[in-house]
Amino acid sequence: MKITVLIAEDDPDMRHVIRKVVEEVEGVRVIGEAGDGLEAIKLIEKLSPQVVFLDIDLPGKNGVELAQEIFDINPLTCIVFATAFSEFRGEAFDVYAFDYLVKPFKMNRLRQTMDRIKMVLSGKVAGRPIPYSKNMNKNVSRKQFFRNDNKLVYLNLDDIIYVTREGRKSTIYFIGGKVQTNDKLSVLEEQLEGYPFFRGHSGFIVNLKMVKELIPTGRSSYELVMENTKNRPLITVEKFKELEELTNAKIIKRVEGF
Repeated sequence: MKITVLIAEDDPDMRHVIRKVVEEVEGVRVIGEAGDGLEAIKLIEKLSPQVVFLDIDLPGKNGVELAQEIFDINPLTCIVFATAFSEFRGEAFDVYAFDYLVKPFKMNRLRQTMDRIKMVLSGKVAGRPIPYSKNMNKNVSRKQFFRNDNKLVYLNLDDIIYVTREGRKSTIYFIGGKVQTNDKLSVLEEQLEGYPFFRGHSGFIVNLKMVKELIPTGRSSYELVMENTKNRPLITVEKFKELEELTNAKIIKRVEGF
């Protein structure tokens, strides 16, 4: 079975280059090309490609907007941005882009991206991001105060990796350190309510944007491999099913026996 690709790029020469390199990869087929965002979304709805290459500066609808619509159609789509604009990298990964290539990129870099996609879609390696969904509430203030004994710590929520219970205190792990508070996890869960924070286990609240992989640890839970820490919080199987429903996602390959 071939991996299907659609290219959304307003420069016909660049479309030709991407098609040529992509189709050199064994088991990959380009099924459509679009020169603007409106044409692209019509083709995506019609053809259901597994992989979409997107430029940021597309006529009709920019690449980031298009990526959000693609995930609404199918959150398992692998999106690869190929653009001259490096400053949109953050927005791209907010919608869980598989990769972000800045022009002019080397053709070998493009081949490496397709090889990784093949490995992931075949289930040979982990690494699928948890999909974005516009149904998840993102209206959370980006900075909040947290009680730390007799003082308040002002944290950027984007920097929080996960929260857990340690002894009689809750510990908030963030990029560059950690802080402890007397507040219970239920209180912090309320404070962090809404995307990207998710209570996947009685002992953990995780930032979904920091999740890299899920590794089964038994019949009832998974370990989460996170960005910016070697620690691995847990998510229960039941909660992961809830997360799947929340994001309208499906596991590409279920672990045998689970």
